[in-house]
Amino acid sequence: MELKLTCKSSGGTDAHTSTLAILNMLSSYSWEDKLVISLGAFAIIFGEFWLVAELFATNPLAKSIALLKHMPDVIKHYNILKARFDSINQLIKAMMDVTKCIITFKNLPHQYIQDDQPPKSTATADHIPTATYWSIKSMVACTSQLTSLLGMNYE
Repeated sequence: MELKLTCKSSGGTDAHTSTLAILNMLSSYSWEDKLVISLGAFAIIFGEFWLVAELFATNPLAKSIALLKHMPDVIKHYNILKARFDSINQLIKAMMDVTKCIITFKNLPHQYIQDDQPPKSTATADHIPTATYWSIKSMVACTSQLTSLLGMNYE
């Protein structure tokens, strides 16, 4: 899954096509499972990026990885890129909030809301798939942004 997000974001395909490919790969899972699996894959990508970024100055392995990924340029120009990182972080926060809402909604006790009644059936049929699509598309966009930062010319 992590490889799918990375390949899709840097392979020249648009975010919509990439998102549909990811959803197709996860077609046997429920919508909330698709979201959680995708979020887990994205967390690995994002976590690795920042772990290497923070450790490259003091850890030889992290420095080697950073050099292979051209990360020293990103770190050196962090102040120039701060607004971009802030936007990515805001989008990640929104993805986390959406995921929490979906999981909370799906775990509501049946005594409060019935599966076949309009509020829950509408959410399950329309809103949750839409929110999942947009969250995964956001993950593809964030991964694409991180990938593009690595190849950027800062001069």
